[in-house]
Amino acid sequence: MDGAWVDERVYYTKELAVHGGLRSSALLRAFSAVPRERFLPPGPWILEASDGSYYSTEDDDVGHVLHAVGVAIDVTRHLNSANPATVGRTLEAAKIEGGDTILHVGAGLGYFSAVMAEMVGPSGRVIAAEVDPDLRAQARANLAPWTNVEVVGDALTCPLPPLDVVFSSAGVADVPQGWVKALRPGGRMILPITGSLDGGFLFRFERAAEMSWLSAEARSFVRFFPCQGARSIGQLTALDKAIADPRANLVRHLRLDHHEFESQCWLHNDDWCLSTRDSPHEGADQF
Repeated sequence: MDGAWVDERVYYTKELAVHGGLRSSALLRAFSAVPRERFLPPGPWILEASDGSYYSTEDDDVGHVLHAVGVAIDVTRHLNSANPATVGRTLEAAKIEGGDTILHVGAGLGYFSAVMAEMVGPSGRVIAAEVDPDLRAQARANLAPWTNVEVVGDALTCPLPPLDVVFSSAGVADVPQGWVKALRPGGRMILPITGSLDGGFLFRFERAAEMSWLSAEARSFVRFFPCQGARSIGQLTALDKAIADPRANLVRHLRLDHHEFESQCWLHNDDWCLSTRDSPHEGADQF
């Protein structure tokens, strides 16, 4: 094995650790084990600068993409293989463990699905959902060496086993009930809940024994490529209003119980609500 190639992988993971503040040794090993270039269009590449603009590499040297930088998949759609330092920070928040079963929504070309597959190991499973048929076909080919990954189409309609993690790489305006119902007690869900301009908040949810109240944490303001099928006009309108409400960081729970709108509702829907209220089950939700 070429020593320079090995050094590039080592420097890559060190850069991700510094830029993302990553501490998980399992995650860093996974980033080191998965060749990022396998999951990208052929070089030369179009990279995403820190200000969101694009620039081209001068050649197809793999060293250009072994950095904390986004790489364009389709510039016309602003569709990228996201900055792995940023995604890595969110993967740490998902608390992925060996043996976990994960639904990865918006798998794209499969890079982060492969990283998750390395983390869950041979006893775990990753369901990589990608609704775009061209991307899905490429992801299936790219992920062929990872036998613990299953590539599927629409994450909203595919049958789901009990899940430990739902990790969405696409912005939603709805919280799909099927994903929540599939979560095991203790299961985690990472969802970018984004409005009509594709900006919004990245939320981490965790299920306790009482399924109707999930703990919620707004982690950061983000922009994400939209998830098809989970963004109706009515939902987007309500979400745009909520995004302007400065209480996002006070949201404590995802409520699935039916209730009328109240002052603690940051974003209220018929089937679910993001609420600043304390759970009435606090202290009893043991699992």
